[in-house]
Amino acid sequence: MATRSTPPGVDAAFTDATRRGSTGDTLRKLGVQGGRIAPHRSMIGLRASPALLLDLLVLPSIMLVSVFVLLDPLMRAWRWIMDALRGPLDLGDAISTTVITLAPSIAVAVPVYQVDAGWPTTAQLAGGWIFTAVLASIGAALRGGFIPVGYLLRALAMMQLAAQVWFTLAGPPFPYSLAVYGSGLLVTGVVILLLAPFLVGATFFVFDFPLHKKLSLGALLLGHLAVLFPLQATVHVWLIKNVSMLAMPMLFLVFGVLLDVFVYVALYGWAMSWRSGRELDAVVRRPPVPSRRLRRVSPNA
Repeated sequence: MATRSTPPGVDAAFTDATRRGSTGDTLRKLGVQGGRIAPHRSMIGLRASPALLLDLLVLPSIMLVSVFVLLDPLMRAWRWIMDALRGPLDLGDAISTTVITLAPSIAVAVPVYQVDAGWPTTAQLAGGWIFTAVLASIGAALRGGFIPVGYLLRALAMMQLAAQVWFTLAGPPFPYSLAVYGSGLLVTGVVILLLAPFLVGATFFVFDFPLHKKLSLGALLLGHLAVLFPLQATVHVWLIKNVSMLAMPMLFLVFGVLLDVFVYVALYGWAMSWRSGRELDAVVRRPPVPSRRLRRVSPNA
């Protein structure tokens, strides 16, 4: 009978552990190729230090001041983007302005589409019922690895079902106009841009990543959101204008602020995979021998 051979990395680590008299504890932390299994970053405690305190307070404050200074140029850029898309998408005759007061002497002029959407017609309500049935049917039919997608489609179907029932039983007018909805999206975007530095500080700057990596994540998040918000508002306004108010509930609940949150979740997950070069990656994870020298072991050996 063939005997299973041990990867040489494990042999080398076992021999070294035996020589030092710490066999049990060392083997418990060995990977399949002999490398060290380091504790997960969420289980590593970081020591409080003046440098960490500076990262938590000073860096977010610098980012916040930068956002304040760049708000007016950013609003002009948003207006330019929206005005460039207004004509091809037939989103009104002009871009208006909503002024929001952030502080006693600080106000921001947020661009707004001046366009409205009508109450759903009988044909649009019928199309909505068909769309809801299609979402629910596909969500119920998906199996295997597509089950998470199926759950998402079922949730979307439930949201749209609630909207269908409400618009079927209620009558016009809708509580607020499409222009107010679009304005609310962009005003919320401005607030998110102002709060984002402290969100990054509380969730990422607490780890001992180098300064340039902390600043990189902050810049990536703010830059991505600054471009996303006017485009997101444009897509929402265009869809609601062409589909009617029937599309507003799902767009608001799923593809509004929730989508903006997922942007940070995605960037944060990527950033947490970066090597810190400090306490988070203090454990040497490499196997004692190069992986290319490890002989593949057959499962039937």
